[in-house]
Amino acid sequence: MLHCQAQGVPVPTILWKKATGSKSGDYEEVRERPYTKLLANGSLLLQHVKEDREGFYLCQANNGIGTGIGKVIQLKVNSSPYFAGQSKMVTVKKGDTAMMQCEVKGDKPINVVWLRNGKHELNPSTNYRVSIKQDATPEGISAEVQISNVDSSDSGAYFCQASNLYGRDQQLVQLQVQEPPQPPSSLEAATVSSRVVNLKWQPRGGDAAEVSKYIVEYREIDRQWQYIEISDPPVYSTIIENLKPATNYVFRIIAEGPAGRSSPSQELFIKTDPQRPAGPPLNLGARPISSTEILVSWMPPSYELRHGEMQGYNIGYRSMHATSNSYNFTSISGDGEDGTGELLLTNLAKYTRYTIVAQAFNQIGPGPLSEPVTAQTMEDVPSKPPEDIRCMAQSSTSIQVSWQPPQAHHTNGLLQGYKVFYECATEDAISTGEMETRKTTSLTVHLSNLRKFSNYSIQVLAYTRMGDGVISPPSFCHTDEDAPEAPADIKIAISSPSSLYVSWLPPKDPNGIITKYNLYMRAVNGREELNNDKRNLLAHQHHFEAKQLQSHTEYQFWVSASTRVGEGKSSRVVSQLTSNRVPAKIVSFGGLTIRPWKSSASLNCLAVGAPRREWFKGDTLLRAGTQHNIQLLDSGEMIVTMLQTSDTGNYTCQVDNGIGTDRLTHNLLVQVPPGPPVLYVTSATSSSILLHWKIGSTGNAPITAFSLHYRRVHGNLEEMQLSRHATSHDLKGLFCGSTYQVYLVAHNKIGSSSASTTLNVKTQGQPPGIPPDSVLIAPNSTSVVLRLNGWPDNGCPIIYFVLQYRSVSIGLDDDWHLVSNALKPQRRFTLSGLLPSTMYRLKMEAHNVAGSTNAEYTFWTLTKDGDPPPPELVQRGHRSQIFYNNIQLLIPIIITITATIICIAFTVVCYKYRQRGRQRKDTMESQQTTDAQRDRYYATIHKVALQAGDKIPETSEDISPYATFQLSEASTLAQPHHSGPANTLLHSFMYHERAMTEGCASPPPAAVLRLHNQSPYYNINSSKGRRRHSRKTEPESEESDSDQDPLTSSRTESSNQLDAKMKHSKDLDVQAAGGPGDHGYNPNHYMRSIPGLIYHGTQSSTSSDLSPMSEQKSLPRRGRSRYHHLHLHNTNTTPRHKSSKAQSPIASPRSSCQPADNNVPIQLPRMPSQFRPIHSSRTIGSTNVTRLSPNC
Repeated sequence: MLHCQAQGVPVPTILWKKATGSKSGDYEEVRERPYTKLLANGSLLLQHVKEDREGFYLCQANNGIGTGIGKVIQLKVNSSPYFAGQSKMVTVKKGDTAMMQCEVKGDKPINVVWLRNGKHELNPSTNYRVSIKQDATPEGISAEVQISNVDSSDSGAYFCQASNLYGRDQQLVQLQVQEPPQPPSSLEAATVSSRVVNLKWQPRGGDAAEVSKYIVEYREIDRQWQYIEISDPPVYSTIIENLKPATNYVFRIIAEGPAGRSSPSQELFIKTDPQRPAGPPLNLGARPISSTEILVSWMPPSYELRHGEMQGYNIGYRSMHATSNSYNFTSISGDGEDGTGELLLTNLAKYTRYTIVAQAFNQIGPGPLSEPVTAQTMEDVPSKPPEDIRCMAQSSTSIQVSWQPPQAHHTNGLLQGYKVFYECATEDAISTGEMETRKTTSLTVHLSNLRKFSNYSIQVLAYTRMGDGVISPPSFCHTDEDAPEAPADIKIAISSPSSLYVSWLPPKDPNGIITKYNLYMRAVNGREELNNDKRNLLAHQHHFEAKQLQSHTEYQFWVSASTRVGEGKSSRVVSQLTSNRVPAKIVSFGGLTIRPWKSSASLNCLAVGAPRREWFKGDTLLRAGTQHNIQLLDSGEMIVTMLQTSDTGNYTCQVDNGIGTDRLTHNLLVQVPPGPPVLYVTSATSSSILLHWKIGSTGNAPITAFSLHYRRVHGNLEEMQLSRHATSHDLKGLFCGSTYQVYLVAHNKIGSSSASTTLNVKTQGQPPGIPPDSVLIAPNSTSVVLRLNGWPDNGCPIIYFVLQYRSVSIGLDDDWHLVSNALKPQRRFTLSGLLPSTMYRLKMEAHNVAGSTNAEYTFWTLTKDGDPPPPELVQRGHRSQIFYNNIQLLIPIIITITATIICIAFTVVCYKYRQRGRQRKDTMESQQTTDAQRDRYYATIHKVALQAGDKIPETSEDISPYATFQLSEASTLAQPHHSGPANTLLHSFMYHERAMTEGCASPPPAAVLRLHNQSPYYNINSSKGRRRHSRKTEPESEESDSDQDPLTSSRTESSNQLDAKMKHSKDLDVQAAGGPGDHGYNPNHYMRSIPGLIYHGTQSSTSSDLSPMSEQKSLPRRGRSRYHHLHLHNTNTTPRHKSSKAQSPIASPRSSCQPADNNVPIQLPRMPSQFRPIHSSRTIGSTNVTRLSPNC
């Protein structure tokens, strides 16, 4: 209770205040609240006083009269020890150090002791496991006791007892020593979604009852652990919510029981499912590039808001003046991981503000739109001319012009003003006048100082800060009429003693339509005017003859012209005395005469005095009939028809009558189409060509316009009209990297010039380049990222790509798969659906307006773990590639093989040609020797007659080892030991063994063997091979080289020379004669015709049987296997036939399968399957012979 009483009249009021700090100074009013009472007598009652009530209290008394009074009272509170809580629990694992603390508050000094079960004081001196420490705090003391290596016996109640001068208090600390449970097992995910994972696990054996709760810990990779507690076992599953989509998480679970926590379970790795992006792209910006382009840039959304792998972005834009609120979206593929994404918006309206938004999308769908940004395209020149152009003549020298501005969406900027172009459109003004310009910011302009009564061409354009806009089409206005100027000239001449002839030229500036001429005449005598007269003449009349004049009197004349406005100025005054003498004088006027091409010109030479006229062109006298296009009339007029450039020049008329002479010159100027201008190129960009030109010949007429013609190569021709004042033009809107053909044509009123030289000009830019694979390709395990923004465009923007791929690894060769034939340019493109550790072939085409470029790449996808494939796999994959897939390797191989074949063929032909020449020479030298050998050899053969129609084989090549001949029953072989009826024999013609080993291509038969009596046929195997040459095997041999004549192939040996070497110089065509229907086969004739074909041994050595064990060797052929006949005899080969002639054994060929007599067909039976070639060696005399025996 704090008392404060004061007295005064009126009764003072008491106000209590408390200092805000620990010292008196600033006070705040004490208000009544719980445990604070303000009594009616002014006392302050404080209940349940604590330390926060300490401080200085101010009692103020005031009754409104005078200055109030106050008194300061200091209140000090004494506190006994106390604790924030009465008890607490401390749990510690067995073997750990138990640490028990207590915070005691109160007035110091405070004494703290620790008691076990309220009785036994803990003393470090008596128990080494106990340590006690105390620390002073601002409000009291912090006491701590530690018991090391605790066990279950240390569990129990511990009291922290504190005391001071004002009292005591204690706090119970319950110590519990426990052992932790075992960690749970079989942690797995039951379900996984984008933000929720359902986990389940199993407890360990007997620990289920000891577990009080489970702690599920989870975290993102490289982040801090988070946890949730499950405090209601025996539930062994839980749902983890509020996870991030498309995020890798690590989960583990800890069991906690009375004894503490278990160690963590085995970690479980889970990636949540993706969701649509939750955030828009960042840092969206837009800036204008030109009047029709805006460059939009952005950054990917925040990583935690992507919720999946970014697939691309949708960029939307719309004009702020559009009536619709919908955006025009453009999709761009690419994740933007490599930095800022960009998109160039083109074909926009000029000087227009656009609202632009962006949104990201992943494999699930698009995310939210970004906040819109605005950008305005740059200013440009107006795209339309001013509208509603009107003009009105104000006077004969002024015109008022008015117009309306272009529509707002065509101004393309802030209009700075207007330009009015005007020029006189009359013919004489065009040749000399230049277009004049007036600038104004208003919508009207007053044009003054114009030519009177003249037609004016007026054009108006609007301009901005970027330049002049489109000029309007010409509008034409005519100034008003006015009084004309004076006639250009006047002449007077004596036409008779009493008459004068006056002529004049119209005014140079008539300033209107001439309505009449006013001719003034007066007679004077010195300074005295005798009389005057005025005559009104018609507008087309330019001469007058005054008659009945007084003789020897001076007359003066002058002329003026009149329009509907009034009479104009007068010409100069001319005077003339009348006279009896009339000299020759020309009253016509000369000067410049302009006429168009292919028209006619009339040159007047009107004269008085009946003179003689002569016309000259330059210094050349013109005579009637000498010029095909010039006519000289009796009136003195000269007419030139079909005017050409060559007719341009000075034409002079000369008159003479003996009294006087006069000359008049006409300057004739023929107007023709202009000459071609000289066109040249100053510069070229990727979309424009700057052209300049020089005007050639104008054709004596002012240029009225130019026509610029241009076209892209193989494109359509386009034409552009240009002003006659233009000397250059910037041709815009062209294709990049394209060649254009440009030429210029000039025009005047006569016609058009021929075209200028056609220029082939190429705009800058080339077809796309080819990037290296390290820049373009970034493979992953199941996809490959193509960095399309790294493809060089060579100055021309790429329009689209064509993308194909196929696998080329072992066992996976596949056809090309077309991904897209119109892939838009983008920063990145991901080709997915690939196999890990697989080699792929990528074929790409990049197209721009300048052309296209093809490129092929080979790459390997990574392994499943994201590592490069093993080197041995890469090497094996490269070896497996088929070489003919590489066109760069295939073409040189084909060229090399072709060249080799040609060289070999050429060498063979040359060699064969040389050998044939050598053979012809050797044949002629050996002809006589051959005849002698044949005669000697005939002695060894029993001759038989050859019947008519029989044929002989002509070459040894045509006699097959298996050839059989059908002999007639009447035929016999003249052998000494044979007599009686003839038998049908099967003969096999074989070659000598030595002949094959000598290297001869086609040796002659070695022997004639008797054939089996039962075989009715002679088998024939035809061959077309030819032997190049034969060699001599013995020095004493007199055989010659091969020749075309088969007679030169005969052998010359006697019957006792059986062991001599067998040679043959030429292959013989086989002709089979005989068969079941032959008429009288004569073996003697056969042997006589072919003397060298059959070789006879001694009589005792021959045999008519074919030994089944005999050895046989095949007939060697050039270019064939020794056993070629084993296959050849089974083919349906048609033999070649030759007709027999008495003079020569060489016959001309007949049709296949037709005998010489055209009656008996030749039968070539296939050898039966039981006839197998058996090789055997037999000795006939001293000669080894090979033969064929049937295998029966």
